[in-house]
Amino acid sequence: MTEPDRTQAGSPLLWRLVRFGVRIFYRVERVGPPEPDGALVLVANHPNTLLDPSVIQATTGRPIRFLAKSTLFHGVLGAMVRRSGAIPIYRKMDAGVDTSRNDEMFAAVHDALADQHAICLFPEGISHVSGRLEPLRTGAARMVLTSAAAGHPVAIVPVGLNFDRLPMFRSRVVATFGRPFDAADLVEQFRDNPQGASRALTDRIADQLRAMLVEADPREDLKLVARVDRLYSAARGVSGDPAERVRRRQLIATGLDRLREENPARLEALHADLQVYDEQLRAFGLWDSDLDRRMPAAEVARFLLREGARAVILAPLAVVGVCGFAPPY
Repeated sequence: MTEPDRTQAGSPLLWRLVRFGVRIFYRVERVGPPEPDGALVLVANHPNTLLDPSVIQATTGRPIRFLAKSTLFHGVLGAMVRRSGAIPIYRKMDAGVDTSRNDEMFAAVHDALADQHAICLFPEGISHVSGRLEPLRTGAARMVLTSAAAGHPVAIVPVGLNFDRLPMFRSRVVATFGRPFDAADLVEQFRDNPQGASRALTDRIADQLRAMLVEADPREDLKLVARVDRLYSAARGVSGDPAERVRRRQLIATGLDRLREENPARLEALHADLQVYDEQLRAFGLWDSDLDRRMPAAEVARFLLREGARAVILAPLAVVGVCGFAPPY
């Protein structure tokens, strides 16, 4: 196997610092098989702008070169982006960008894959917080098929980035890596019909990537999905394995979508019930897991003393309240 040309793979020191910073800020967990050797294209969802490449680099076992929008290659940030080994991509949506230079981008990607590098890109084309996989652009498929047609087979690995809370310090992110697949069956079609083959592979990538994701609106549904999962886990004592957690949350998110479509009133009632339940837990200083385990005698005693003291303090106020409201009633 040809050894990768490390001169363009980015600064090892820079990526070590990035991995360290990511693991300080987030509780990072990785799910899935290791990435294969050789030419590789990682395709990932893009919920968190500049931090997504950092999370992927922190959870892979080999150097990764990212495709990044050309506007990031300027100024102070540009120096760091260039040292990362990134390849600029020229997007129509970026003001003042010469999109004809994407020929340079495709040539750079072709050379990198020929040198057995690992490339990562975000085929949605934009960073967003919808919680859903947006329609994919065909660029990733064209890169893979162009390389394969030139005699350089490429493995494709989908990566799902599942954040519990995007900007929250020490919140959890699970990077779910799928099994590698290729596009060998589409190479001949690509030679005759590049557009059709690229669209077919893009649809395949979307299916594989969606299987790695918990798709839920981060403003409302994602919190509810996590809440239901924690309640279920506490009640059933299920495994804390991150792969199992992602699978459970995928099922819960699918169930919520179905419930919203078939019985929205019941979903609203579920939100209300959980809010009351959480308020009661906070009032007594309890966690979900406390409700299904045998409490130590010392902890029970502390709970009784604390709540008993509150009852004694509040009892006179309750008596005054009863006396004050009794005459009107």
